[in-house]
Amino acid sequence: RRPPRSTLFPYTTLFRSGETRRNYVKQASTMAEEAKVALRNIRQDENNKIKKDEELREDERDMCLDIVQEMIEKFNKIVDEKFKEKENELTSI
Repeated sequence: RRPPRSTLFPYTTLFRSGETRRNYVKQASTMAEEAKVALRNIRQDENNKIKKDEELREDERDMCLDIVQEMIEKFNKIVDEKFKEKENELTSI
């Protein structure tokens, strides 16, 4: 006995119209942009906390700001990579 058709094909490989696929890519793009905005907000919050901390010396403060920036850049790159992967997956048949 065969399994139901829905389990034979992953969702992203089902045949879709070009317009539907473009809409999915738009949704993915919007989600990626929202993730980047969230990362920018996190960076801003953390930078404000670091700048307000009076116990840190100036060199420590600069080092902490650099670390936060590096982490945000790392996660922005991951968001971009995942979006590109999803875009390729959605547009290829």
